[in-house]
Amino acid sequence: MKRKNTDKPDGRYATCPRWDRWHIRIPNLEDQKKLIELYQKSGAKTKSHYLRARLLNESFKVITQDESAEPYLRQLDSIITKLRVIGVSYNEAVKTLNSYHTVAAAQRMIRQLEIYSEAIIKLQVQAIQLTMNFDT
Repeated sequence: MKRKNTDKPDGRYATCPRWDRWHIRIPNLEDQKKLIELYQKSGAKTKSHYLRARLLNESFKVITQDESAEPYLRQLDSIITKLRVIGVSYNEAVKTLNSYHTVAAAQRMIRQLEIYSEAIIKLQVQAIQLTMNFDT
């Protein structure tokens, strides 16, 4: 197999066509700031993806953040994280209960499942109340 030459300073292969690469400069500082601000709002993965979408008139979504919703989202994320942790523990307890154990171990697992169920219900009620308070 033929090895490609990579002696070019920008890492291109010798067989790479020149028209494949475009380089632009934006010398005006205000234009640079505006372009960076629009790029950050666009939600594009890279600047290249953003510019390509703008040049080719492709649609992309603009992401905006509501600063007033930040505490609500942080608390809701905390509740969801706690629910996941309890859910994993609940799942482990059910697996243990379904495997062969003594009667005493089964009773302990059932008590543990009751505790997990109560904690899940409390967290769900807390999430509902948090959402209702945020909506009003």
